[in-house]
Amino acid sequence: MKEEILYKLIEKTASKMGVDKSTLSGNTKIKTEIDLRSLELAGIISEFEEEYDCYIKYPELMHAETIEQAAEVIAKSCE
Repeated sequence: MKEEILYKLIEKTASKMGVDKSTLSGNTKIKTEIDLRSLELAGIISEFEEEYDCYIKYPELMHAETIEQAAEVIAKSCE
């Protein structure tokens, strides 16, 4: 499930940020490399919550430094 979420997170992040998804990976740093703001992140979170019918703890996600770490938080929340 984590790999599926990672793939979807990269797609959703690329779409929100207006970048090519091939420029993103699990190692991409959320704040320093793509400057993903909290409002954009909140939108992405709500999409995952709807799709997987789960609740994602926003504060935990804010501590994620990379896209892969964020995917791990989402996967754990939506198991």
